Amino acid sequence: MKKSLLKFGSLFLLSLLIFTFIVPSSTILAQAESSDEEMVDIIVRYNDTVPDEEELDPSYKNIRSLDILPIQAMTVPKSAVKEISSQKNVKRVTFDQEMTTSETNRTLSEYDWNNDLIHSFDAWDEGYTGSGVSVAVIDTGFYPHPDITFAGGYSIFGDKDPYTSDTDGHGTHVAGILAASQNSPARGVAPGVELYGVKVYPSGKGHSTSASNLLDGIEWAVKKGVNIINISSGYEEPNVDIYEAIKVAVDKGILVIAASGNIQDGNNTIDYPAAHDEVVAVSSVDRNSVAASDSMSSEKNELAAPGVTIYGLSNSGGYKNRSGTSQATPHVSGLAAIMMQRSKGSLTASQIRSQLQKEALDLGAKGRDKNYGYGLVQYVSEDNSQGSDDSQTGNSGDESEDPSETDNGSEEEKPASNTPDDNAENENNDEDSEIENPSEEKADKDDEPEGSAETENPADNPDSSDEQEVDVSEKAVWIRPDINEKSAVLTNEDLESVADNGVLAVSFDYAMDDIEQLALSEDQIREIRERNISLLIARPDIEWLIPANNFQKGSGTVRFTKTLTSDPDQKDLAKSELYQFELLANDQPVHDFKEEMTYRFFSDLAEVDKDMLYHWNTDSEKWAEIGKLYSNGALVGKISQTGILGVFSPSAFDGTAKEEDVEKETEDKEAITATDTNSDSNGSSDDQEQETEATQAGVSESSDTPSPLIVGGIVVLLSFGGGFYYFGGKSKP
Repeated sequence: MKKSLLKFGSLFLLSLLIFTFIVPSSTILAQAESSDEEMVDIIVRYNDTVPDEEELDPSYKNIRSLDILPIQAMTVPKSAVKEISSQKNVKRVTFDQEMTTSETNRTLSEYDWNNDLIHSFDAWDEGYTGSGVSVAVIDTGFYPHPDITFAGGYSIFGDKDPYTSDTDGHGTHVAGILAASQNSPARGVAPGVELYGVKVYPSGKGHSTSASNLLDGIEWAVKKGVNIINISSGYEEPNVDIYEAIKVAVDKGILVIAASGNIQDGNNTIDYPAAHDEVVAVSSVDRNSVAASDSMSSEKNELAAPGVTIYGLSNSGGYKNRSGTSQATPHVSGLAAIMMQRSKGSLTASQIRSQLQKEALDLGAKGRDKNYGYGLVQYVSEDNSQGSDDSQTGNSGDESEDPSETDNGSEEEKPASNTPDDNAENENNDEDSEIENPSEEKADKDDEPEGSAETENPADNPDSSDEQEVDVSEKAVWIRPDINEKSAVLTNEDLESVADNGVLAVSFDYAMDDIEQLALSEDQIREIRERNISLLIARPDIEWLIPANNFQKGSGTVRFTKTLTSDPDQKDLAKSELYQFELLANDQPVHDFKEEMTYRFFSDLAEVDKDMLYHWNTDSEKWAEIGKLYSNGALVGKISQTGILGVFSPSAFDGTAKEEDVEKETEDKEAITATDTNSDSNGSSDDQEQETEATQAGVSESSDTPSPLIVGGIVVLLSFGGGFYYFGGKSKP
């Protein structure tokens, strides 16, 4: 029995030892470290074919592929974003941003004033309720309220979170404003429509979801072939993938209507997707046709609709009041459906949109303005509707009174009844969630090593190494540039994909190693400056972040060339490639700039060896230390100049490094001599020299990682020790 156990144990130990040599310990350790890396949600836009999900890296999670566009949404390690963006088939990578519903709270108004204000009851009198027109409401979900009927629905979360689940109540309320039954105390504008509920907000998460979820919802509505898409949600920064999906919808004849957003938390710019020209942007007014005080004011506003304390359906089965441009939007969708029914298909979505503009009641300043757009949306009877610019019914002039103030009280749920309680207080709904900023990584504040180079460069900031590195990832769009001869170039779409005050990351992989400059046209420079877009040059070993203000007027060139040091005596002491960074304006180099630029050099051992980032000072002809901040495997430094940069050990500039090199070289020669002496008796000296060199190289390249031989030896010793313990330490009798 023990003989077979010993045989089995020997085979097991031999297999373990072989496995140790085949799978290096560094690989195992690297996998262990990467498992704790921060995961981020991204949207990947491909040039043509979307790869099979099974072919992607196993660490990529939550992968969703679209059909109408070559797009995948996924959750990946943060470090993978740069690698993904450099792949040939990838057009761009954007971070999936948060989207919120567009809703605020106000006091209860008298019953049904909103329908009366837009004259929807006049349409009913003429027999138009939106019958035969299909509308998709993309929202938080839809409670199966007895006062509303859905033709169907869809949840991007599947059966585990169906479209009939609405823990927030926002989607139920919006859908009710659009299509609640004529017999309901909270009657909808177009109760006859074919209503589809599209759930893109996860249950239990309130007013928060992601842009990629909205993308999924739009795709479903497009494939379903609806006539109108209602989006009572918004996000602050443009998303080019959603924009492309909306253009697909519009090209297919779908009318897209969205809330322009509410002023809150310092945000005073119109939300997307309402800001896109292809979308009807809806602002909010109160019962007096006065712009709500928190309704977004923008030149993009197209139509205004009731949005202050609108009585509607509740996800409890009763009724409640809610306010915001979220509530204004379904009023426009409902009237658009009524007009589509009335036209009997003779008018396109674009023509319906034009008619809504022409028949709107002009409010505020004459003509289109920032608060009301073309005016209050309204139904004009067939006899009075002329389909021309002179069909406006009036102009109320300037605002006559201030809009009502927001009520911070709590809104009460009301049971189903035929008479609403006009004196009930407005419920304090969940506030829109703010975008959670990624945690900033703190800089290591190590003492400066002795013997560091002089800091005579007048542009150096002595405190920059102690600052926290700015995480620009959430506002960055990563693209792989086009190549024109030996220059990388940007397309207009590349710049359009970036939000104002955002970052365009231009990604170069190893296959583009010979591309050492980015050419920018005069128009592109102008747009970069006007929209305050920073450029990030991202190579596998370096990154260079350039603020918009550092670009001069005219055409420009961004150069990043590998070079030799200006100090021949120290060219062998650099611990990285040396790069010469240049910014040219109209082919003329510029050296000093208004703002600091951030340089990152990737080095696995920089922090361990206490290396620093240096800049060659052409005036003093000395290396000046500009950074000792270590972050995500990179040395980071900031300086308001271009020039030659590289990574060095501080000892390289006080003679210590030279002495260490001489001492090491002497030891190596002695070791080789000793090996030569024993070579005749112990085998080929060439083989031993190669083994010695390989061992030395392995230690120098990864001195902080145990070699496979050491790990294997430890495993064997432990295994034998365990074996002796198991067998009682006794030999076979």
